[in-house]
Amino acid sequence: MQKTNLSRLRSHLMLMIPIGLLACGLGSPVPGDETVVLTPSPLVAGPATETGEPQFPATAAATTAVTCTHYVAPNGDDKDPGTTTTQPWATFQHAADTAQPGDTVCFRGGTYAFTEEAYLTQSGTAGATITFIAYPGETPVLDGGGSVGELLILDQYTSYVRISGFALRNFTIWGMELSGENRYVQLDHLDVAGGEASIHFTVGETEAPPDYGPVEHITLEDSTIHGNEYSAVDCTPGPCNHMVIRRVEIYDTGIVGESFYGSDGLEFARGYPVLVEDCYVHDNGGDGIDLNSRDRQGNATGVVVRRNRVVRNHLNGIKLWAGGRMENNIVWGQGNSAVWVGTFTSTLEIINNTIAYNMWDTTYSERNWAVVAGYPEEILPYPPVTLTLVNNIFAFNADPTDGGSTGMYLGGGVQLTEHHNLYYSRADGEITAEFVSGRDPDFTRAEIADGTWTSFTGQGQNDLTDAPLFVSGWPGVNLHLQESSPAVDNGSIADAPADDAEGRVRDAQPDIGAYEWWEPVAWIYVPLTIRSS
Repeated sequence: MQKTNLSRLRSHLMLMIPIGLLACGLGSPVPGDETVVLTPSPLVAGPATETGEPQFPATAAATTAVTCTHYVAPNGDDKDPGTTTTQPWATFQHAADTAQPGDTVCFRGGTYAFTEEAYLTQSGTAGATITFIAYPGETPVLDGGGSVGELLILDQYTSYVRISGFALRNFTIWGMELSGENRYVQLDHLDVAGGEASIHFTVGETEAPPDYGPVEHITLEDSTIHGNEYSAVDCTPGPCNHMVIRRVEIYDTGIVGESFYGSDGLEFARGYPVLVEDCYVHDNGGDGIDLNSRDRQGNATGVVVRRNRVVRNHLNGIKLWAGGRMENNIVWGQGNSAVWVGTFTSTLEIINNTIAYNMWDTTYSERNWAVVAGYPEEILPYPPVTLTLVNNIFAFNADPTDGGSTGMYLGGGVQLTEHHNLYYSRADGEITAEFVSGRDPDFTRAEIADGTWTSFTGQGQNDLTDAPLFVSGWPGVNLHLQESSPAVDNGSIADAPADDAEGRVRDAQPDIGAYEWWEPVAWIYVPLTIRSS
């Protein structure tokens, strides 16, 4: 039999790809001393999920062409002009002191050893941001050596600044601080790890006004935040207004130190509007996403939490204390109530979420209701909550072998609009509705199915009580729907978002839950050539 000479092998294969999964990326950056294509180097992603769900990319920003006006390198010299790659500056502090509106300072890769905090005091303008950015294909590491409290401090009033592409390490308190009265700041492609918190907005005591004022119009995106002792991204005392948190992975906060109620992934005590979208918040010691815990007057507006995966946080998954909209979120594996909303006077919309398999891991879980709205507190017994629940899946919450499954709690102050939901957690108590009079507040699965729930509340039109038929359950959780799921094509058309949790366009008859079931509309055949020399 003749042997194949692999050094000369040139095989042609056909690769079959569904159109729904086809994506292409072309081009590569060409560095130079003038205009260069800047794509900050990929950041270190968190641990791979144990499930069959696709991993969310750590970075997803488009390539941006910018002009480097100055350069910084670990082997540079602050006495040099800094205007070419051959004569770069050496320190972040010198760059921050020198840069003017419209300047773009490009940092070469390597470690920048900090012996003290770097203060950013210069502001850009609306048309001329000051940019500090990684040189293409390289990762500058800002290193506090385990002794510096904070690495980057945006002083009071410092605004119109962009910080992009850095890794921050070995600080003891905060990796980055925005002190107050900071506006129009963009933070992207960062990898921040360690300390008490990675990024801290505003300064002051928790219950007091901020020492130096609020922060506003801040965007944090395409970044990885991890390994903090307390809350990873923290706005305390706030307020933080007009905030956008997008495509950020937050994990392992409150795990490295003592796990307790202050160790949240994303915690904003006060301020709105806030948009949190397309994030992966997982394996934190406290809550995943916790918004408006100190906005005691309630009625927070413009709070939107959408298309996030909130997984295996040891306390609550998503908490909206004072109002907001949740849509297209995947929430599983929390150690306590998956969703807790409406502690203060609130208007809340919970639309097309999948909330399942929470309180199953016995190493950190504590049995509670899976979803809680308007729970009576000393602050405000039975807070008035206007709540809309449409197109959600609530299923398999709380391990049935460890105290039994749990359903949903709705407080006495809840004014409810509810329909097109699927309930499959606790057969003898899917919904506890304290606002209902004339009977026990607990409604069984059978009473949702037979119309009893509807007759007492006027709600429940088109609710389902069958098993949702996920792709897989605990422990290999994958909450995509099987083709035969009862949730397929049974959602409310009027209320469903235009796309699903993965950005896939919903069809004319939307599904219940965060994921729209789909099948490829066609297959294409792509020639695949394998060469080896």
